[in-house]
Amino acid sequence: MHLWEKNRVTPTFQYLPKIIEFLGYCPYDPEWSPGKTLSMARKYRGFSQEAMARRLGVDPGTLAKWERDERRPGEEYLKRLEKVIR
Repeated sequence: MHLWEKNRVTPTFQYLPKIIEFLGYCPYDPEWSPGKTLSMARKYRGFSQEAMARRLGVDPGTLAKWERDERRPGEEYLKRLEKVIR
């Protein structure tokens, strides 16, 4: 844990739900791009890219492109994302 505090390593996604619970808030920045917001929402829920992609019925590479803002999900996938993220 001390390495997290000294910014030597970043906590992996599976720890984020408990860290957010401990902090009492999600460190979300409204200036984030849609991809960064998606990435944080996924991590907030403790999903790996593979697990989130499975839930959405997409290839993990597609999800990665959405998170890097290289592509945008279509309308159907936006609806699926909303269901998974809520």
